[in-house]
Amino acid sequence: MKSDDMAVSNGFKGEFILVTHSVWDDLKEDIIEIEEESFSSTLCDSKDDLLKLVDSPTNIFLVLRIPSVSKVVGYIAADLLEEFADVPGITSDPYFKQGKTMYIVSVAIHPDWRRRGFGIALQEECLRWASRKGFERATAHIESGAASRMGLGARVLTSFENWYGTGRTFEYIEYATSFWR
Repeated sequence: MKSDDMAVSNGFKGEFILVTHSVWDDLKEDIIEIEEESFSSTLCDSKDDLLKLVDSPTNIFLVLRIPSVSKVVGYIAADLLEEFADVPGITSDPYFKQGKTMYIVSVAIHPDWRRRGFGIALQEECLRWASRKGFERATAHIESGAASRMGLGARVLTSFENWYGTGRTFEYIEYATSFWR
């Protein structure tokens, strides 16, 4: 399923494509390449992990494609918070087990296409999808300091040092609902 073209910074127009099992085979190589280019081995999801997200009935998995260059430049993957009980901090979320929170597990942009607003565009679109699906909240773990740079009204709930052995601090954030309703 494709959405209308959207204007993105630097003069590029893109389209969001909902990743379902029926389009996975056409997109998986691009998604896996972006995953491997974006994350260290301790944070990188396997093809099976990504396919599990695609197959979840509550997921939101979108890619951003730039038609003028026939290139998938990034993706975002999200699902019901309760699907991520093994992720640090999730079970202590006060809304855990209420089925009202969408957790953004991954936002990744190909290195050649970063710093052009595509990550923010994917997050905004994912938040719109979450609202349409009836979710009342959205959360994510992001690198420390990124929340203030995103401009999405995110609020830091807690932080985690040495996230998955990376030596970096990550923050658990809640997105402001005013940006996605």
